[in-house]
Amino acid sequence: MCSIAGVCSKSGKGVSRQLFQLLSTTQHRGPQAFGVKTPEAEKKVKTLKALLPLPESYIALGHCLLSTTGFGVQPLSSGNVSIAHNGQIYNFEQLNSSGKKLSSDSEVIAHFFSERLASKPIEKVLKEFMLEAEGEYAVGLLHGEKLYAFRDVLGLKPVWFGENDSLCAFASEPHALMKLDMQFPQPLPPGHLLEISPQGLRVEKIFSLEDFRKTVPEKYSPEKLKSEFEKAISMQTQGLKKAAVLFSGGVDSSLVAKAVSEKVSHTKLFVAGVKGSPDVESAKKAAKELGLELEIVSLDEKKVSSLAFRAMKILSFFDEMQVSIAVPELACAEQIKEQGFKVVFSGQGSDEIFAGYSNYAKALKEQGFEGVEEEIWLSLSRMWSRNFYRDDAILARNSLELRVPFVALNFLREALAFPAREKILSENDALRKHPLRALARSYGIPEPIASKPKHAMQYGSGAQKIVSKLFRGS
Repeated sequence: MCSIAGVCSKSGKGVSRQLFQLLSTTQHRGPQAFGVKTPEAEKKVKTLKALLPLPESYIALGHCLLSTTGFGVQPLSSGNVSIAHNGQIYNFEQLNSSGKKLSSDSEVIAHFFSERLASKPIEKVLKEFMLEAEGEYAVGLLHGEKLYAFRDVLGLKPVWFGENDSLCAFASEPHALMKLDMQFPQPLPPGHLLEISPQGLRVEKIFSLEDFRKTVPEKYSPEKLKSEFEKAISMQTQGLKKAAVLFSGGVDSSLVAKAVSEKVSHTKLFVAGVKGSPDVESAKKAAKELGLELEIVSLDEKKVSSLAFRAMKILSFFDEMQVSIAVPELACAEQIKEQGFKVVFSGQGSDEIFAGYSNYAKALKEQGFEGVEEEIWLSLSRMWSRNFYRDDAILARNSLELRVPFVALNFLREALAFPAREKILSENDALRKHPLRALARSYGIPEPIASKPKHAMQYGSGAQKIVSKLFRGS
């Protein structure tokens, strides 16, 4: 989890003060090192204060670093391209066609664009990158007299942008832009390119979810599903010495926990809930069955109220359901950070792609299996603005990086190849998610867990009733 930022003046004035403001506001995302790049100079330091005085320019790119497996201070440059990167490119070695020995995914991104921008427009180079890159990413790029920003096709990592009378800018979080008097920052949609220059800004779609849909295999295969899940776990755990898992005791988090624990020796599970809540009781039983260490973060009415108000401040919205989900996430995140973890795994995404929610049964009743298929793609298209935004904001506030193996692109392709009729058997099917449950059994997940019905996180933790009372003012 890092922070990226870029600022460009519309009138040629220096923007160092504004860039420092963006980095200062988002330093919780990457408190370990800081860097700035302008067309004429660069500066990389270990503390935010050490950045001052910043190199002055009308255009500048900045980065805050959270190191998980290495310590590459950014922005990084290759030729006349400089990049600031938030996220992970897991297959970066395959993207390296430079012939040079490059040790990090960020170095590969810089070389990838530097080599190809010499002969191709950025739109074409970015589409090639999005087709080849496996991972989650948000990237700021300085090339010539322009800044660019883009994010992965699912929108796992955030980019926000805005402008006022004198500036255009982007940042990893919207409230940073608001401090520059940009009152209505917008999220850059997944798979889109943002271009910023003294003339203003423009946004262009490069690679959409519909484009991704065309890459889904025609035939489904349980063997390929397992193979791609194993690859996703291997890539996302590479180089990790310890890992935390958001855990509820259900099939999703149990499968992730079991798979991660086989790769990372120090794997610890975290659950938050009120005393006797379904999540806490299920998590205790499941952790014992799996033989994994579990940390229970106890909640009560006073603590839930405090967490809810903090979550609303972090998220900048007042959606009751989203706040109810954010409360146990925030409670776990604070404990995970306190215990020295940096990377957190989650089962996020499985319910959307395997038809786990009850609304899929409704879609089946009203529109048949074709309706379920469309509901799956609709749910997936909405995740960036709700689920991923919420999870990123909550965990980033605690300097944690989230990893979600169920939406790793190659696994996702195999999962979406399964027709709806394989995921939900009938409108009365209370279990649903049958391919995922079969995958869990192949990992040795005990049958009581593999066949456990879905409980929504906000209800399972017991936080929802308390948050609901807050919203009603009772």
